[in-house]
Amino acid sequence: MVLPNFFVVGAQKSGTTALHHYLVDHPEIFLPSQKETKFFVDDGQYSQGVKYYSEKYFAESKNEKVVGEIDPDYMYFNVGVERIFQHIPNSKLIFIFRNPVDRAFSHYVMTYRRGLELNTFEEAIRIEAERIEQGYEQDFHFSYVRRGFYFDQVNRFLEKWDKSQMLFLLAEDLNNNPVETVRKCFEFLGVAPDFVPGQISKRFHEATVPKNLALTVLFRNEQAYPIARRFLRLFVPKLAWRDWLRARLIAWNKKPSDLKLLDETRRQLAEHFRPENEKLARLIRRDLSHWNC
Repeated sequence: MVLPNFFVVGAQKSGTTALHHYLVDHPEIFLPSQKETKFFVDDGQYSQGVKYYSEKYFAESKNEKVVGEIDPDYMYFNVGVERIFQHIPNSKLIFIFRNPVDRAFSHYVMTYRRGLELNTFEEAIRIEAERIEQGYEQDFHFSYVRRGFYFDQVNRFLEKWDKSQMLFLLAEDLNNNPVETVRKCFEFLGVAPDFVPGQISKRFHEATVPKNLALTVLFRNEQAYPIARRFLRLFVPKLAWRDWLRARLIAWNKKPSDLKLLDETRRQLAEHFRPENEKLARLIRRDLSHWNC
């Protein structure tokens, strides 16, 4: 049974997609084709056991030197820490952090783009705590600020793993010097460090927003516009046709993001995160003072 011996655990919107592409390119590394399996935080999957996990996501592994998975929710949700340690306590862990203010706003833009967020950013962070109290789904989508408390999240891992099993990266390192940053990952994982991924200069996840938000909500939010959805099923009866139409309309409905983070909101959030940033800076021995302005 093949199970991962390393995890990239987050943070979300900090470059984990780019890191997935860079790592999977290495001939000595295997990653599932599906980034973010959610196995260790999804009760439905987890209840089926690690044998199911191995067979579903790692069956195509061909004796690569290291096997891993990338999922930023493993850092955020407590249950992910507990379950990974229970089954794979000797795993190595890679963390990647982004300025939590920028991360929060990027998360908001993503949720808005998906048609799930209809509030302004300021309103969304005002009601965040109320939403999160409603359960996992709300926490998953709308935890813009809470996900930025990195030190507390890392500390949960430090209660179980030794710090020597961890590698700490910054999103700005990956953006500004991807070759050297990926080399650090390769050295940490014990694979050939001089390999340069073919996609190293490619940019992933350009920020976009819908041209028409209502159209995005119609196609992405199953609970929205029930009458319109019934008419769509009536006039486009075959599921394959609806999927084809949906994919093309969603692609057409994108434009570069014109959403802006207000200066005052940035200042307030930077001050909010300051104590947490200072604790993280001491832990990972990096100067993060530029995050506080």
